[in-house]
Amino acid sequence: MSKATRWTIMLSVGFVLAVSTAGWLSAQQPAPPAAPPAGSSPAQPDEDITSDIALTRASIQLRRQAIITSVMDLSEKEATAFWPLYRDYRMEMAKVGDRVSTLLVQYSEQYDALTDAQAVKLMNDWLDIEKAKTSVKSKFVSRFRKILPARKVMRFFQADNKLDAVVSAQLASIVPLAR
Repeated sequence: MSKATRWTIMLSVGFVLAVSTAGWLSAQQPAPPAAPPAGSSPAQPDEDITSDIALTRASIQLRRQAIITSVMDLSEKEATAFWPLYRDYRMEMAKVGDRVSTLLVQYSEQYDALTDAQAVKLMNDWLDIEKAKTSVKSKFVSRFRKILPARKVMRFFQADNKLDAVVSAQLASIVPLAR
């Protein structure tokens, strides 16, 4: 895969992540990114990809919080307890997200000449990431149960799961299958 193709895939990933939750909050559509100045070129494509992913993830996080706000129907007392815990939860999930971003960059770099050994490592890393997601969720379910009724905890994790599913489906549609 050429650098241009890799760059296109990673920008597509960033774009899909940025718009994947837009349907939930159509009133909060982000403005399209500004075009780079004429004659400018990226200094380091990998650094640009990493920066684009970070900005995209920050945009998604803002939308996630707005969506969660709209679906949770929290009382003032519940909200006071919920939001600090929610921030802790998202910080831990962001660490897992960092690993996903790294894995996507690694995959795009190795795509054209992917060896069996590299495929084994990437798959093992992906499985570890999936375990980490489940571990974080398991840890926080009990914490949320201490501050919210069980139905609201369930509603939160349902909404969170739906958001994750939208992002995962969009990623799956643009990340090419291994050769």
